[in-house]
Amino acid sequence: MATVRFSKELTEAIIKNAKAVFDKQAQAAQEAKPDEAWGDKIYNILFGEHVPALNAVPQHFLSRSEKIKIEQIGGRSCNLEFKFSNPRPFPREFPNMELAKKAGYYDNAIALKDNPVWGEFYAEVAKWQEGMKAVEEKRRVFVEQVEKIISAHATLAPALKMWQPLWDLIPEEYKERHRKIVEREKKEVNVDVDLQSLTATVVAHKIMR
Repeated sequence: MATVRFSKELTEAIIKNAKAVFDKQAQAAQEAKPDEAWGDKIYNILFGEHVPALNAVPQHFLSRSEKIKIEQIGGRSCNLEFKFSNPRPFPREFPNMELAKKAGYYDNAIALKDNPVWGEFYAEVAKWQEGMKAVEEKRRVFVEQVEKIISAHATLAPALKMWQPLWDLIPEEYKERHRKIVEREKKEVNVDVDLQSLTATVVAHKIMR
């Protein structure tokens, strides 16, 4: 009876599933972006002294925007968009101000300049981006070690003998094939990976599903 070999198709399917282990963590990190209230805060910092006058002008005389897009802050790319609590008067062509300048193609897209007034916002952006980066680094390490296990074996059975949780990353059709196979005992192979850490990651993923 034929054994289940690590074909290109099977390997790619396992790697895809290994990457997906971190999808929920990545989504949570992405959603932990700075609070929507920053839209009003940034607007008030930029136009605070002019807000009463702008609000006094009849609406049909001014362009109004429901949101503001921050493409950069202090040279750090962030590409964040915030909705205002209510539509606000906004320059048709954003001027080059002391605290910000126009960025991108849209009128409401700006870059915040390097200024202490943005310190709190910059810290939140940095924390958000570092959180996403940390998840992607964990994903990279996990996938890299799974790849090492696969590349160290020609067939599925001895790889499973080395690391049983690999089973959770295998597509069902290949599991069915494996169940029908009586695999001969193979020589044990050692691979330089942290099996305990890999197992903990897969178990945590199963619990979160």
